[in-house]
Amino acid sequence: MPTWTSPPQLVSLAALYAQAQARPEAFLDAAFLDAVKQAHWPTNCWNYVEASFAIIAPACLLRPHLTADLIALPIDAMIAGGLDDAGQVIAIGLACATRSEPYVAPSEEGRRWLTQVWPGLGALVETVFQARLQEALADDD
Repeated sequence: MPTWTSPPQLVSLAALYAQAQARPEAFLDAAFLDAVKQAHWPTNCWNYVEASFAIIAPACLLRPHLTADLIALPIDAMIAGGLDDAGQVIAIGLACATRSEPYVAPSEEGRRWLTQVWPGLGALVETVFQARLQEALADDD
């Protein structure tokens, strides 16, 4: 699991991931999702996307059934940053996994998830992206 040494919310999240890996039943899904969401911090949209992928990748690995909820976090930031093409989302996630100087480096497990599992989630990404885009457009009205 991740071995973040800063900022404090990622250090806490890494500990939670280690506990959830050792004892998956110790955390209800709602508490798990809340902890992942609370680990994010305000920044510009595209740095948020990078940080979010690093944060959610281990969570998606630990709780694959929550993937749709978790990927909504970086997708929302992409939409806020102006992205209107779901076809670019997978490539953006892959770029976050392979960037030489990332804003937040993904863990080895997270990088593996982003490079091996993420590319196969095109249909789910499309569904989540379209739903979140429609929600964002409705909020603008």
